[in-house]
Amino acid sequence: MPTQPTDVALHKTAQERYLNYAMSVITSRALPDVRDGLKPVQRRILYAMYANLRLTHDAKYRKSAAIVGEVMGKYHPHGDQSIYDAMVRMAQDFSLRYPLVDGHGNFGSVDGDSAAAMRYTEARMMPLASELLDEIKKQTVAFRPNYDGTVQEPVVLPAQVPNLLINGATGIAVGMATNIPPHNLGEVVDALIAMIDRPEISIDEMVGAIVKGPDFPTGGVLLNDEEELREIYHNGSGTLITRAQWEIERDGQRRYIVVTSIPYYVNKATLIEKIAEHIIQEKLPQVVDVRDESTNDVRVVMELKRGADADVAMAYLFKHTPLEDRFHVNLTCLVPSENPDVAQPARVDLKMMLRYFLDFRMEVVTRRIRFELEQLLRRIHILEGFETIFGDLDEAIRLIRASEGKADAAQKLMAHFGIDAEQTEAILETKLYRLAKLEIELIRAELAEKRAQAAKLQGLLDDEGKRWKVVRGELVAIRGAYGDVRRTLVDAPVKELEYSEEAYIIAEQCWVMVSREGRIKRQKSYTDLSTIRVREGDQMGWVLPGSTRDTVIFFTNMGRGYTMRIDDVPATSGYGDPVQASFDFDDGERVVGVVTSDKRMLRTMAPDQPSLVGDEESDEGDVQMVAISRSGQSLRFSLESYTDPSTVKGRLFMRLDKGDEVVNVENCDGSELVALASRDGRGLMFQVREISHVKGPAKGVRAIALEGKDAVLDFTLCRERLDGLEVETNRGAREIIRATKAQYAPTSRGNKGKLIIQRGHLIRSHRPPVEIVLGDDDDGDGGEEE
Repeated sequence: MPTQPTDVALHKTAQERYLNYAMSVITSRALPDVRDGLKPVQRRILYAMYANLRLTHDAKYRKSAAIVGEVMGKYHPHGDQSIYDAMVRMAQDFSLRYPLVDGHGNFGSVDGDSAAAMRYTEARMMPLASELLDEIKKQTVAFRPNYDGTVQEPVVLPAQVPNLLINGATGIAVGMATNIPPHNLGEVVDALIAMIDRPEISIDEMVGAIVKGPDFPTGGVLLNDEEELREIYHNGSGTLITRAQWEIERDGQRRYIVVTSIPYYVNKATLIEKIAEHIIQEKLPQVVDVRDESTNDVRVVMELKRGADADVAMAYLFKHTPLEDRFHVNLTCLVPSENPDVAQPARVDLKMMLRYFLDFRMEVVTRRIRFELEQLLRRIHILEGFETIFGDLDEAIRLIRASEGKADAAQKLMAHFGIDAEQTEAILETKLYRLAKLEIELIRAELAEKRAQAAKLQGLLDDEGKRWKVVRGELVAIRGAYGDVRRTLVDAPVKELEYSEEAYIIAEQCWVMVSREGRIKRQKSYTDLSTIRVREGDQMGWVLPGSTRDTVIFFTNMGRGYTMRIDDVPATSGYGDPVQASFDFDDGERVVGVVTSDKRMLRTMAPDQPSLVGDEESDEGDVQMVAISRSGQSLRFSLESYTDPSTVKGRLFMRLDKGDEVVNVENCDGSELVALASRDGRGLMFQVREISHVKGPAKGVRAIALEGKDAVLDFTLCRERLDGLEVETNRGAREIIRATKAQYAPTSRGNKGKLIIQRGHLIRSHRPPVEIVLGDDDDGDGGEEE
């Protein structure tokens, strides 16, 4: 009978199945166990090598394909490549601080090279891996059926070493992840011993004094101080900052930076490519070449330019390449639960991690002692049977000879001597030569020895303190056998390297060109404006001098200033790139004013000209800008706050009401006249110093009194008598607002101005491109003619 379909709630079914999947990934694939520090696939690889293939450290190498096949067929049905990848990682001395697999052949490199195919490589266990498994035959850990129920596999390995801390782990599960850094075995064992001696010891007492910090297989320098490390080990999370080790070497007149270690998980080949890119792009002028001279040890050599500062070069490399890297710590792992077959995920701190391992070691040692005692008692029981028989050996032989067979002989021996079936079986299987007098004495000596051993083991089981001494002694032995020197430096004197972007820019004189539509570029030279390429319908708006170490500031109609280094402006003879590609402009935002920080083009406020608006402080020597909006608001502000590179959001220089926008921004020296025109045909001229100087973003003061829907069309600053603002009417006529015309004689800020036309209105202004021309004898100290 086919099963009848049943209705189920989709959301409940989806939730239930997703949770099952998530827990399966968390507990069966991605997270390591706090006790043996292994993920399931790693545990199965080591167990198959040890129990099935006998590939201990003193065995012959075996093809990796055979190992993978054994693991996949019996324990891990998730694909051969995932198994091989896990085994390869356990063999890489740059991935694991203490490798567990002894690989023979190409197992990859720190340059990111992949391992050879499994059919070409061979492997066996490392000696340290044996310490994870040696006690497994003594019923020290629980077993469970494999995926198809045909064989048994261990729930966890009886690890004698704190593998989770010394080798670390990385994994991404569903809704959680782990990222545990490796540590020095000697330091971790010392911390375990300290916890045995003083269970109340705190994390603060351990960190720094015993556990110095993570110890990465690739070395490097740890920049975190002791207080930061304590916080990371308390919280089970945080960020470690590691930096490459380097030194200076000399060869005659040449000097080289030699990198001798790199941060953990950094691909050396990719690192060198990135350094080379910065050199090729001339972003690192202190370095002329980089090459890899690494063998078994890391050796990346960078040749310094003559006279270059190595500290400046390294400051740049630490900021822009993985020579300085971050490791995000997440001490999440599987910890024991009430169900011995299933562990549960938890984020732990350093002491909890050590405590779980010590409790596990106590459990393993107790089970091992109990197993050994049971084996001893069983042997003692057999030996006691021999001792009983040997007391009257002639009678035993007579009974055996008189019996009808083995079963009859066993019955007679048990009835006469009072021994059980197990003892009788051992006696009947004894070879005749062992009936000699010398053999009987050996059995009695063995019995005495075994009774003494059993008493000692029973004493250990009765006294937990003695068992802790056993655990402590075994840890001391592990430290003596596998402890080594720390590779990652901590508390090392680290030179503070100052980073200044200007130090990495080659100073070159150039011209910054900005079109009216906001396309930007730079060129080393040009002949005249007509030779500069612009897109059809566009025209050149600003051509300004500057050095690649200077900045260029773009002022927009939205009242914001955006600043970038001239070195970052695209160098091209084409149309250039839109300024929006470098900044986050709003819809409709466009450039209305441009200046560079080159002192040769900037005008400073002239002396001996007191402000007309009662400024409390002198403006003398200040570089100021003038901005006027369509609603007639105006302000002066200092350029100083806008010369450093900005974020993509820019900096606000003028606060605008909704619907208002800035029409123009120009540099002033305080001597100019403002020539202003409105759309309804009014013109006004007044002294620029009548506009208030503000220290931060503001709405400003009224420049012209507007009526109805009138709005400011444009303005410019006039420095000469014939300077003015040229405007065009809707009938095609043109008019220039300049001081030489009587109707535009300078008045005061804030009035209505004079009518330019009797009929119609103004539609546009005609301002020529801003072109700063530098004289041949310019010394770079002052402003230039426009």
